[in-house]
Amino acid sequence: MDMSLPEWVEPWARKVPDLKVAPPGPISKAIIEKDRKYVSHAYDRLFQFTMKRASGSAIMDADGNVYLDFSSGISVMNAGWSNPRVTKAIQRQAEELTHSLANDAYFDKEAEFAELLAEISPGRALESTFFGNSGAEGVEAAIKLSRYYTKGHEHVAFMGSYHGRVGNALAMASRVKYKYGHGPYAPGVFFAPYPYCYRCWFKQEYPACNMLCMDYLDKAILEFGGPSGSLASVFVEPLQGEGGYIVPPKEFMPRLRELCDRRGMLLVADEVQCGLARTGEVWECNSTSTVPDILITGKALGGGIPLGAIVAKAKVMDVWRPGSHSSTFGGNGISMAAGLAHVREILDQDLAGRARALGAHAIKRLEELKDMYEIIGDVRGRGLMIGVEMVKDRKTKKPLLVPQIQGLAWRKGLMMITSGMYGNVFRIAPPIVISEEQLDKGIDIFESAVKETESAMSPKA
Repeated sequence: MDMSLPEWVEPWARKVPDLKVAPPGPISKAIIEKDRKYVSHAYDRLFQFTMKRASGSAIMDADGNVYLDFSSGISVMNAGWSNPRVTKAIQRQAEELTHSLANDAYFDKEAEFAELLAEISPGRALESTFFGNSGAEGVEAAIKLSRYYTKGHEHVAFMGSYHGRVGNALAMASRVKYKYGHGPYAPGVFFAPYPYCYRCWFKQEYPACNMLCMDYLDKAILEFGGPSGSLASVFVEPLQGEGGYIVPPKEFMPRLRELCDRRGMLLVADEVQCGLARTGEVWECNSTSTVPDILITGKALGGGIPLGAIVAKAKVMDVWRPGSHSSTFGGNGISMAAGLAHVREILDQDLAGRARALGAHAIKRLEELKDMYEIIGDVRGRGLMIGVEMVKDRKTKKPLLVPQIQGLAWRKGLMMITSGMYGNVFRIAPPIVISEEQLDKGIDIFESAVKETESAMSPKA
């Protein structure tokens, strides 16, 4: 497989990074000043610059600085920034129709997109789609549907989970950071330990543990932990995202499937971040041949346009009658055109295969860095969804706060974002169209930031 950049990537986006002024430059500073006055401070705003344009795996700011992007806009731009297939689809659709009135009429691209999602669903078993505007909306829809279908009202989520920051989705978030000041929350969500083997909740070692965390969920939580027996669903990320890019053991998802079947719950797979070729599979569920009852997708689904959806087994989705759920902009003309083009690009260019190949190369390099630097505690991932966990020392695994490393990398032209329950895990998740050369360049920059940080931490002789 050719690991060079696609031909359509702009010339300025090929040699990265390229910093012309120390960021943030004067134009960015002026825009930032206005933003701070008029825009909500709720946004994290990790990088102090303003975006101007993007292509492939590169982003240009308002001052002409070009950065290498290891975030894909939080796993949105899987087929690359400004992919021409997507932008042309948006342009053509904008000339014809923007709002498709999907709640009250029919639209060809909505039917076409739903057909495609059914064809590529895990086991080709999920035949019906409801479109919304984001992954968080998809979570809300899946909660409603699972309750409507089972007539239950209790749910299982996992420690480290993230399913959005609104309503019931927020109730399923396990970190105080997301929930602080926004309660009270609806009761009926029970949190189970995700199989985070690097920091096992039970101080066990895999595989000798025999997946004790699953036995704990089954017996301690579901049998004796407080549910009333009105169980609707288990919400799970097949590869946990915000919790720290955690790859569970291969038995995890099949055992969840068996547990749900035995206890009469629906299995809901949240693939908003890990889906659509990010992990080297079209859906991460495919890596364990697990078929959920409902799959939630978003982020990359729209190719940069707001879009989310739930894809469900027909017998589950068909319990909804007209009016059971709705979305004014679900099935929107622009989002359908963009999303259909983006997903087809992912499939036609075999970006899952590309993610597997580039991911194997990246993990090999990062494992070599782990052998060289004590503050790299763990390297894990699948495809181009790779987590690098930073620690103060390997023995205690005490988390290392990473803003300094992140800042050093950014000033060198590499955009990296973090995750993890302790905020100490770097995400290696560039657009899948990135070249091997650019991937290596980004890892080189990351290494230099790690080296500088570890050197500054070492006691002086």
